[in-house]
Amino acid sequence: MNNKKIVFVATLAFALGFYASEYRHAKNDKNAQPIVAANIDEPDFFEKPEPSPPHDLSPTSSASTTQFLPTKPQSPLERANQLIANGAYGDAARLLNQLLELEPQNTEALWLLARVYEQQGQHKEAVGIWFRYINTEVDAQKIESALAYLAKYLIRLTENPSIFGESYEWLMAQINDLIKLTPDNGELHLQLAKMHLKIEDKEQAQYHALMAANQPETQARAEGILTKLDEGSTAQDDGPAEITVPLIRFGGQFLVPITVEGEQVKLLLDTGASISGLTASFINRHYSFVKSPKPIQLNTASGTVESYLFVVDTLTIESITFNKHMLARLPMDNGDQFDGLLGIDILGRFDFVIDQNKAVLRLKKR
Repeated sequence: MNNKKIVFVATLAFALGFYASEYRHAKNDKNAQPIVAANIDEPDFFEKPEPSPPHDLSPTSSASTTQFLPTKPQSPLERANQLIANGAYGDAARLLNQLLELEPQNTEALWLLARVYEQQGQHKEAVGIWFRYINTEVDAQKIESALAYLAKYLIRLTENPSIFGESYEWLMAQINDLIKLTPDNGELHLQLAKMHLKIEDKEQAQYHALMAANQPETQARAEGILTKLDEGSTAQDDGPAEITVPLIRFGGQFLVPITVEGEQVKLLLDTGASISGLTASFINRHYSFVKSPKPIQLNTASGTVESYLFVVDTLTIESITFNKHMLARLPMDNGDQFDGLLGIDILGRFDFVIDQNKAVLRLKKR
């Protein structure tokens, strides 16, 4: 065979072999199994997942060549959120409590657990976890949000005895604890005023009503409670239905003569003041008047001022005497001009009229 024939035969054999090989591979590809992710069971909380059994992926294996792609296990918080989304609150609570045993400072777990307990109707547990969350959280904005939520939550409980029953003692203790963290929350003070009024603790009711009256958003409602406190608080309830009090002109305003603890004082008539009080200079001269002081932040034209409320045994306007009335120490030093302010906490207990022409104050019992 000459050289040309040898080359031709070799080329033909190579081509036939190549096409046969391509045909065989194409046929095998049509029968091959696609690569899919396996469904791996989620591991139990705090347990490492069992390793998957080895798979025979050799090209000569007669079995299918399915591959298992790894799935990232859920964290305890992710699992808890999933349980909550499915309404499995009991399982979520157990999971979160287990996590908090290991990580007691985990604020996200505390936040979730508080909401889970609330959903379950376990209000005492929920409130306890809320306080724990507030004491643990370091983000000021989150703390503020939690305080606002807890305040609304407690008020909701007090206003719905069908939810929580008549457990006033516990609720009052929780609100008092919360007020220590949010002393300017008028709604909390207003709620405590109502609760103390219900159990006839008038001094505490008056204190919290005055605190609520110091906040613009609760002032009107607090003044309503102060008006109710008038029942039985005056020594001459059987006196005249209306009295006339002579006023002292003071520029464009008026001073009202009052007797406090037997001492004659002049109080500036101020219908814009929610709380009556005595000036700092007067109190410095008569500090024995101060009994049972309680802190308060007074809202003044110059801003918020730290001060206190205190109880006087008697406060008399003409023939009407108020027993155990609470006044504020006012951040004022007016020398001998006047001794304090007469505000709505007293005036609001009457239907009152200021006759500017005759310079008299008419008080009519409600």
